[in-house]
Amino acid sequence: MKKLFVIIMSIALSFTGCDISDFGDTNKNVNGPLEGNTATLLSGAITNFSTRQGRPYRITPTLNVQYFMQLVYNDEMLYANYAGYWTSYYVQVLSNLQLVIDIVSDPEAGSDPAIVENGALANQEAVAMIFKAVVFKRVTDLFGDVPYSDALSAETLTPMYDKQEDIYAGMIANVKAARDMIDLEGAGPTGDPIYGGDMTKWVKFANSFLMQMAMQLSEASSSKIDAKAEFASALANPGGVIETLDDEAWYFFDTQNGFNNPWNWMRPADYGVSQELVSSLKGSGDNAVTSNTTFDNRVLVMMADTAEAGLPYGYLSYQEASAGVAPVLLAPGTPLPLLTAGYTFLNRAEAASRGWTGENVTEMLSNGIMASYASMSALYDPDDALALGDGATYALARVADISTAGELTVIGEEKWVALYPLGYDAWSEWRRTEVPALNPAPDAINDGQIPRRYNYPAEEVTLNQANYSSGVSGLSPGTDNNTSRVWWNQ
Repeated sequence: MKKLFVIIMSIALSFTGCDISDFGDTNKNVNGPLEGNTATLLSGAITNFSTRQGRPYRITPTLNVQYFMQLVYNDEMLYANYAGYWTSYYVQVLSNLQLVIDIVSDPEAGSDPAIVENGALANQEAVAMIFKAVVFKRVTDLFGDVPYSDALSAETLTPMYDKQEDIYAGMIANVKAARDMIDLEGAGPTGDPIYGGDMTKWVKFANSFLMQMAMQLSEASSSKIDAKAEFASALANPGGVIETLDDEAWYFFDTQNGFNNPWNWMRPADYGVSQELVSSLKGSGDNAVTSNTTFDNRVLVMMADTAEAGLPYGYLSYQEASAGVAPVLLAPGTPLPLLTAGYTFLNRAEAASRGWTGENVTEMLSNGIMASYASMSALYDPDDALALGDGATYALARVADISTAGELTVIGEEKWVALYPLGYDAWSEWRRTEVPALNPAPDAINDGQIPRRYNYPAEEVTLNQANYSSGVSGLSPGTDNNTSRVWWNQ
């Protein structure tokens, strides 16, 4: 296809400053594929995103929300100010998704059997567009203003930084367009490791994700996005939202081919479950950060030994043992959720509390807690050896806590628990609401504040300085530090 040829040539030209000579068919693989395989590109993008491991990509956000504490190598827990990383999001994830979109939207795609056999073109494009927004949300939530509108152009080596408000407006518009182009009668994409090409579930995912994005803007002042209206519109969409375990988006790891649960990377001796989390879940003990006073059975799947109390978060050194992370979380084949019914119900509870919808707050809160119990049982206790139960009794106790703690506080606290171990989303929630009542690390080595963002990658300062400076100016204060706030957090 001509369009893809131009893209590929542009990429090649961007890596050389020499004159181009015509070598004819020299070294040309005449038996190679003429186009990228859309199924492989889509699967590769989602897999790279879901298996991303390492301290900055997986560990740091969980430390910022005090799920875990570090016994050694504890610079993240103490809020060291260092450059972040985004290359692995743009390369092989966003670039692959964009290539899927480019391929299937080409006028000639419909006549190419190699592309059509991977699913209805509209459905391939829709899933790529939805997941592209999932990735961009993470990137902009981590950094603030980032390359977006021309970030994936092969012709641009120094992409501009779009304002976060514009990025959110673009993501919302694109997810709505993707949802509405889905062909429920057509075949789903064969390269879909989340739903296996079930487009009915992708519609529910899109609506639930739209609600998540809208809620992330609850404290932002925007002339371009009506967060309340976007939330209500997504909830009212006839395609529905995620409400059951079967509708949830999980990534199942292909361990036989070396794609392991990224938590398998964690060295158990270096980390423990924080006392703040343990005491909050048990409803008693030191350093609790929630209003809960009832034992929460979900603690059973988070700790290796629930008799332990954990160690307080944020100290330079420790002399005692810690509450170890449950082995099941670290097992190579344990799946990880991407978007759950529990979190979606809790977003609906918050929307009802804010007056965005007419739903019942306590009903949505109870549904969220019980759905979270169901997810954690399926993920971490599939044989029901720990007998978590359905969470109904605990949900009643938390509804009762509203009378003293308030609706938004209890809902925010329950989001913190339900999102475990998804540190990225939990950290975004905490930055927006400051619930639960986390205290900064006592031995913090920044200015004593829980981080609000990642610093921009170091190479941006030298290779894309003008646009980097524009991005920094969008922060509050306008300095590239981990305590500066992104647009929706100002």
